[in-house]
Amino acid sequence: MFLKLLPALLLLSHPAMAQQVPIPKPGAESLRVPVRLDALSLEPEIRSRIDSFFTVLKQRKVADAYHRLLDGSTLAAENPELVTKLEDSTTRVLQLTGRIDGTEILRIRTAGKTIREVTCLLNGEKRPLRWKFYFYLADGRWQVLDTNVATEAAGFFDDEK
Repeated sequence: MFLKLLPALLLLSHPAMAQQVPIPKPGAESLRVPVRLDALSLEPEIRSRIDSFFTVLKQRKVADAYHRLLDGSTLAAENPELVTKLEDSTTRVLQLTGRIDGTEILRIRTAGKTIREVTCLLNGEKRPLRWKFYFYLADGRWQVLDTNVATEAAGFFDDEK
């Protein structure tokens, strides 16, 4: 009897035939637009801005770092008080961090073709920081819509939804 069932068992145990379909959670019927992209697929203009920002930030030139990041963005022109607040809060968190040992891109998400969320890790001597940058493609160029930094460890992980 076992020999008669063996071909069927082998066929069902083959990875192509035994695909598992995830069971949706209640309320998961709505589609989520953001998707994960590989860091290598980040547009060069965005990557260059982020790299420049962190290079200057490593030298503790906070105002210059934000000037480079926000150059050409409407955020700086429309809300200079916000830029000042960003500079002040960044100066404070860098004091908690100590020496900057390096940075890396953790995640890139997209909403449509024109919005990117880039999450970065700044490795500090005393503690890590999580930075999020939001970019928008308008008039043929990428500009920063918003940015924020967090010191809490939970900021490195998404909440289960």
